Amino acid sequence: MDALDRLIQLAQVQGTVKQHGSLLSEKTLESQRPPLGEAIYYVVLHGECLLRMRGRPDTVLVEGEIVMLPRGGAHSLITLQSVNIDNNGCAMSRLKKHENVMPGPPPFDLLCGLFTYTPNSLVIEMLPDMVKMTFERNDIAGLATLVAMMRKEASVDGQGARSVVSALSITLFTFLIRQHLKSEPVTNNFLTLLTHPRLGPSVFAMLDRPSDKWTIETLAKLSAMSRATYLRAFGALTGDSPMSLLTRIRMQLGAALLSRTKKSIGRIADDVGYQSESAFSKNFKDAYGVGPGLFRQTCS
Repeated sequence: MDALDRLIQLAQVQGTVKQHGSLLSEKTLESQRPPLGEAIYYVVLHGECLLRMRGRPDTVLVEGEIVMLPRGGAHSLITLQSVNIDNNGCAMSRLKKHENVMPGPPPFDLLCGLFTYTPNSLVIEMLPDMVKMTFERNDIAGLATLVAMMRKEASVDGQGARSVVSALSITLFTFLIRQHLKSEPVTNNFLTLLTHPRLGPSVFAMLDRPSDKWTIETLAKLSAMSRATYLRAFGALTGDSPMSLLTRIRMQLGAALLSRTKKSIGRIADDVGYQSESAFSKNFKDAYGVGPGLFRQTCS
């Protein structure tokens, strides 16, 4: 398991197609900001449109392109020569589908869906507010096939279709991140750490074994540095400390265990590297704004 695998696992990413349908020309799809821990994505199957977000230039999306908004954000998806229609300001789950009145493919056809993830996820922190790629490019092997399968499964009501779409959506999420990491320069502090030739091994180790009893000395040794040099190099890249990063990783793991298992809070505290349930609960509340018990209730 590499670092990206671990980050996606810690984030507990799940995916779903919220709508597959066509819009006649001159229509607008409004989407409000989704809840914390949700990313919106669109797959343009036919036609072209504008993605309009406040404070950003309009983004043209054409057939064969996929766009993800990792942190959501209110926006409009607008076909050419658009006139607004009343959809009660609803999110994409209430997209109005319009039947074609002319033979042939619809003027505009898309898949739209959600990725859900544990709030404060490091894998989302690595990403800009918009990630875009083309699924018909030859250098992304299998992506067009993946999209075709998602489209087919979202269009039928067959047994297990929802599970198939969920699994394919997670694959799409991974493709989006992988392509972004290949095509964009490294500017994120955490991503810089992961790719740093000296500091990277210590960060990989914290991701892989967050419950270990890590100290600055043991982390510095993994990076072949003295304690002072390690702290200085780490701080220069992030403005933060290794122990702060370790706490964030542990809190993500704790949130995943709270939402996906029935383990007691004390057991989870031990699993993520805390000898004291109270210390775990305090740090968890600092990270998520609520204690572990209430967080678990909201996830159920």
